Amino acid sequence: PETDIYAYKVCGNNGSCWSDDIAYAIQTSVDRGVNIISMSLGGDSESSLIKDAITYAVSRNVLVIAAAGNDGPYQGSLDYPGANPDVVAVGAFNSDFDIAEFSSRGINSITEPYVVEEGDIEFVAPGVNIESTWKDGVYVILSGTSMATTHITGLAAIEWQRNAVDDLISVSASATRDLLHTFSRDLDPFGDDDASGFGFPHL
Repeated sequence: PETDIYAYKVCGNNGSCWSDDIAYAIQTSVDRGVNIISMSLGGDSESSLIKDAITYAVSRNVLVIAAAGNDGPYQGSLDYPGANPDVVAVGAFNSDFDIAEFSSRGINSITEPYVVEEGDIEFVAPGVNIESTWKDGVYVILSGTSMATTHITGLAAIEWQRNAVDDLISVSASATRDLLHTFSRDLDPFGDDDASGFGFPHL
């Protein structure tokens, strides 16, 4: 409720995307005053253009969220930009709270627990058999970490800490990210694991 959505088309009709288009969309959305950026896209390697754009977004107090990728269940299969520690990476689980086989995994088991580092997954959300919008004004049932990412983006919008300040510098994005951590339910396996990170944030 009371949320404005700006949608930027950065991929072609065949699904392929260009780093400069993605970076330009990030920079444009930041300059237009968005609070949260959600990206349902990814690749195996990091683009310096996209990385610089994300750094710019974070410096302007924007929370950046991205799909973990659908390359699971292998450790270290997280896609960029989700693997960037400045980005909230989101994996997927099914209606039984089991992590989806396709959901990309992080390297949380070999990094510091509950500290987001490069290659870590941060959250999981419903991403299997989700009703979603489709072309030509219809709805379809889809599965993927893209479906989970929008759940976390919507929750972040609800929880946005608009008045959070630290030494007169606005930190709404980091405060909202911390709140998502606080509201997370741990899923199997226990702890900050490769499959689910902090777990499933929900109210």
